[in-house]
Amino acid sequence: MRRQLLLAASVVGLVAGCAHHDRKADYAVFTKPLLSPGAQFGALPPAVQNTVIAEAGAEVIWDVVKDSSHGQTVYIITFENRDIYPPLYVARDGSVLNPDLTVAVKSPEQTAVAQGLSAAGNVKLMELPPKVLDVIHVQASRTDISTIDKATWGNRTVYIITFKEESHFPKLYVEADGTLLKDVK
Repeated sequence: MRRQLLLAASVVGLVAGCAHHDRKADYAVFTKPLLSPGAQFGALPPAVQNTVIAEAGAEVIWDVVKDSSHGQTVYIITFENRDIYPPLYVARDGSVLNPDLTVAVKSPEQTAVAQGLSAAGNVKLMELPPKVLDVIHVQASRTDISTIDKATWGNRTVYIITFKEESHFPKLYVEADGTLLKDVK
């Protein structure tokens, strides 16, 4: 029995050694990772994604190239319809660049940061977190809301609520967790 087991193990080892096949030769043509334009777009920083959507909408992306050779990171996005959409040069902060890498259009975030906050635009009442709605209800339930803006101050999300009767109801600055900020100027 022991002898048969030893013989069987030897045969299995011999067969396994002979069955070796060099698979490298079959795949030598694949030298780069295969990426879809959607995967490339998804890997872009959020500010760059926002700029691409703002500038080109739903236009089909052909390729995305990240270039750092000029001392700054620049994303070059080429589109399928090159006649209508020339290559879009975008800085890491979302600014649109000219082909010579000068700033053509500053990013909204960069403009807002210069003012000490980062704006994300108007927000609808139904999009507010429940705790922010509670603060609005307690502070100003008897008046109409004029605008609601969402901003980022450092690492805090702040909702700025402006009322139609500003003389009686000053702006509210409310953090996403429902904290009412006082003495904001």
